[in-house]
This record gives sequence, C-alpha cells and structure tokens, in this order.
Amino acid sequence: MTKNSTIVNQLRAGFEDAIVVVIGGTGGIGGLVVQQAVELGAQVIVGARSIASEKIPEGVSDSFAIDISDANSIRAFRRTLKDQYGRVDVLVNTAGYSYQLPPKRLDLLSDEIIDEVMGVNARGPLIVMREMAELLKLGNDPALINLSSITATTGGGSNIAYAASKAAIDTASKAIARALAPKVRVVNISPSALDTNFARNRNDDFIDATINASALKRLASLEEVATAVICAARLLTATTGTTVYVDAGRHL
Repeated sequence: MTKNSTIVNQLRAGFEDAIVVVIGGTGGIGGLVVQQAVELGAQVIVGARSIASEKIPEGVSDSFAIDISDANSIRAFRRTLKDQYGRVDVLVNTAGYSYQLPPKRLDLLSDEIIDEVMGVNARGPLIVMREMAELLKLGNDPALINLSSITATTGGGSNIAYAASKAAIDTASKAIARALAPKVRVVNISPSALDTNFARNRNDDFIDATINASALKRLASLEEVATAVICAARLLTATTGTTVYVDAGRHL
C-alpha cells in the first residue's frame, strides 16, 4: 500500500474543498458530522429549521434555513445552494423528530402525531432526495447519507409512527440509489438507542433492555454514528443502496 492510499489520506482527499451539506447540522449527530467534515477540509453548509435561534457549529462555510416538513422550504434551500455553490458533493440528512409514546397505547397515537412524525422523517427526506438529485449529480464522487434507525427493523422505538417512517425511508433510499446510479451513492446509517440524555431519561428498564438485547452489551455513541456517516461518504466507495447498522449489534 502506497503512502497516498492510506485511509487518512483518502479521507482528507475526499473531503478537502468538498461541498458538504448537513441538514440537521445543529443537532447531536449532525453537529459531530459537521465538526469532522470541517476538520477534514470540507466546505460545510448547515441546514437548520431556524438558524437565527440555533447554535451553528464552528467552522461552517454557510448556514441556511430549511423546514424539512415543508416542500417549499426544501425547494428554496435547493435553489440557494444551486445559486451559491452550483453542486453538492456530500449530502447528509440527520434531521428527525418523534414523540415518546407507550407502544400499547394506540389511542395516544393521534392523527396529528402520525402526520407530523411521518412528515419530518419520511416525506421530508424523500422530497430532499428528489430535489437535491440534480446538484448531487453535478458533484465530485457524490454521496447521499440518510440517518435511519434500528426501529425500522425492530418496530420498536419511541412510537409506531416513528418506526414506520424510518422503514419508509430505508425503502425509498434503496429505490433512490437505483435511480441515481451509477453517479451518486446512497447509504443509510442506522443506529439503535444512543448513549444520550434522551435515551437515559426514558427509564432504566429501557436502557437495560436495549443493552441486554445488543450483541456488544452497550449503547452506541453519537461519535460512532457520526464517524459512520463520514466513512460512508468517502471510504465505502463500493457501497450503495444499503443500510449500515451502528447499533452495537441490536439488530442481530
């Protein structure tokens, strides 16, 4: 292996001056993806619902408002990127939303909750993929990375609508991968419950059950998920139309 073929050099070459767009880039996973991409030399553009009120990570080149539940907002975001950058090399969608509901309380799964959760986690990302396809096709070694969830496989998670929304985006991503091949790669990153305050605030039984059901007997971390996104974008160059699990073996 030559010096220029090392993984570190491959990452740096892949991200140096690359135009990387992170939707949900002010969140936990999104913020870490932004940080890693900036450190590797990328021009990082953050998309967030309200950039005026949210903390934009340091080192980003630009930040623009986008409401992933609003198709017009997504189209406006795409037009801005086209006018100012002309292409997208890596698009990462980490935006998502959910409610914590007891799985057996179907009476609490209201029409409004279903519409909101499906809108943000399934409809929105599908519109993003459709609208951003043009700019990705103009990109250099373009990659589209979606954040999924193990709930798409297990049917568990915060509520039934959330599990259904992630299963929908898994299937849509596979179809989009076919549609955009061979130019654009599409990869889903699928974590289980993460080692965050949100997970630990659910209840001790939930954490213990998740750990016990995972082959590695632990929770994944935000950093591990962000690293998987970075690797999928620039190291997994023969991978498309599939889901990469970052779940400590929860899916096994």
